[in-house]
Amino acid sequence: MNLGCSCRRSADLPFMSDFVAGTAAGEEDSRPVTIYDIQSAEDTKVRVRALPRLTRQALRLARAAAPREFMISTLLQIIGGGGIALLLLLGQQGLQAILSALQQGQSLAAVAPWAIAIAVVAGIESFVGAVQRERQEILGELLQRHIQEHVLEVATAVDLLAFETPAFHNRVQRMQVSSHQALNMIFGLSGLIQAAIGIVAVLVTLITIQPVLVLMVSIVFIPAWLSASRRGEAFWRFFWRMTPRDRERQYLAVLLSDRDAAKEIRAFSLAPFLRGRHGILYAERISELQRVAGKQVWYALAANVCVAAVLAVTLLFVGWLTLSGRVPLSAAGIAVAGVAIVGQRLTMAGYSAGALSESALYVDDYLAFVELLPRVRQSEPQDPAASSFAEISVNDVGFAYPTAGESALRGVSLNIREGEIVALVGENGSGKTTLAKLLAGLYRPAAGTITWDGVDINTVNASEFSTGIAAIFQDFVRFHLRARDNIGLGRVDAIDDLDDIREAARHADADAFLSALPEGYETVLGPEFEGGSDLSVGQWQRVALARAFFRKAPFVILDEPTAALDPRAEHDLFERIRALLAGRTVLLISHRFSSVRHADRIYVLQSGRVTEAGTHDELMELEGHYAELFRLQAAAYLSAH
Repeated sequence: MNLGCSCRRSADLPFMSDFVAGTAAGEEDSRPVTIYDIQSAEDTKVRVRALPRLTRQALRLARAAAPREFMISTLLQIIGGGGIALLLLLGQQGLQAILSALQQGQSLAAVAPWAIAIAVVAGIESFVGAVQRERQEILGELLQRHIQEHVLEVATAVDLLAFETPAFHNRVQRMQVSSHQALNMIFGLSGLIQAAIGIVAVLVTLITIQPVLVLMVSIVFIPAWLSASRRGEAFWRFFWRMTPRDRERQYLAVLLSDRDAAKEIRAFSLAPFLRGRHGILYAERISELQRVAGKQVWYALAANVCVAAVLAVTLLFVGWLTLSGRVPLSAAGIAVAGVAIVGQRLTMAGYSAGALSESALYVDDYLAFVELLPRVRQSEPQDPAASSFAEISVNDVGFAYPTAGESALRGVSLNIREGEIVALVGENGSGKTTLAKLLAGLYRPAAGTITWDGVDINTVNASEFSTGIAAIFQDFVRFHLRARDNIGLGRVDAIDDLDDIREAARHADADAFLSALPEGYETVLGPEFEGGSDLSVGQWQRVALARAFFRKAPFVILDEPTAALDPRAEHDLFERIRALLAGRTVLLISHRFSSVRHADRIYVLQSGRVTEAGTHDELMELEGHYAELFRLQAAAYLSAH
């Protein structure tokens, strides 16, 4: 039997970076492995023979996540399974004692020991079951944490290009939503083990009564397993198909409850429209779920009819054996109880096997995701970064986003030398921020090279290289952490150095308003958490600037660093930027030409190409694109007067 699965083993997966980079798979390439294109066709199958391997992997996950809880839970399941067999044996002896007492006219005292024993064993089994449920609850939480940590490890290790594709986000969504499936797989296996322990003991008893009963009652396993396996496959396919729509629906839910989006949603009265779309998506999901579930009801009905028919025939056969004198009455009573127990246990085993098969699909998807981590890390360059900083050279660099129709950069070449302030200007979409991200090592060029003191940054360790760069982008992060942490994250190895943090804040003109917060630098920024205080957009930008200053890196990238500042604050910052960043090299991106006119060199980008370069005066004399944009902006200010 095949089990539907939309995943493959990592060794079989294509890696999109091979195609983005224009490099055939198997060729030497220093570019990073990306894992956003790791979904195979939906009809890819995982066969039953893969179940032992996946089961071993799930057990290894459980042992790695919670070895103590896993061992305790397994032991309790074995005890619980043995308890059923012991109760059946005690019941047989107790029934025999009752029949003997009736025949010989004995008192109830002859039966009392068996009644007490059965009660004690039943009580112990019930207590064991209660303890097992609690241990499994803890095991489940620890296992989900273990899986979540590995998913986050992959998500933080992959190339940044992965986040530019919906397929990668679909995959992460599935990992997060299905993190409990490894535990379900373990429960399915433990259900089989527990059922097997009880079944074996009872089957031994049935064999002594009538061997054919074993064969007859064992048939109930087959319809239960087939029904559960078919159900698991159907719901896996439903889960896989609905992932993109679920992501869209969840995005709308977050948008409707997001603080930053709330003002615009209310200003444009968007709530009814967005809620309507959210409702449509939910209705589509429920409709599809009802279709899938409705279809499975008929399979379940057929399976249960088969199970009931088999049990009925078996019990009638026991009755015939008893009435014909082939089986004594006491043995018949045990046979009836045994058939009922074995039938129930085999049915449970069938459904557990089906659950095991279903969970295997999710576990295989998860393993295909996390097993790429070694390959991702193996592809990471490990050469040491340059120990000094004298010059960055960009040589004929090209770059394209995976989902874009055309290249973001084409044949870009420029030089940035130590101690310079270099500006990038151009219209929106000209490639300024993309180039800055390449210079920061966040993306790797698809063509050409970027060298730092002659060393190709594609060949050096990314973490080591990043220590030499402080980058604040226009969409900087507002960390809802303590004020001191917001700045200290610029250099986490010195995050406890409050004096240095305050010094960076003073450079960014942030010290005054941070000190005035209710708890000073210990105040949590943002209103989402208890005791938190929000800042204005301009204040948040100053905190981001302080973070860049605190990093003390030789190369500083400032992408629209004053977009939220008022004109006076912007003027003051740029007047002091040489003093504040003395000895450091600065790459400045700004739409305000008054901010870049004093840069040592200005590069003008148009449609991903460098079209002009020089000082402000040189570019104005050139009478090209820069001069045109500068005069347009200046005219806008002058016309206001």
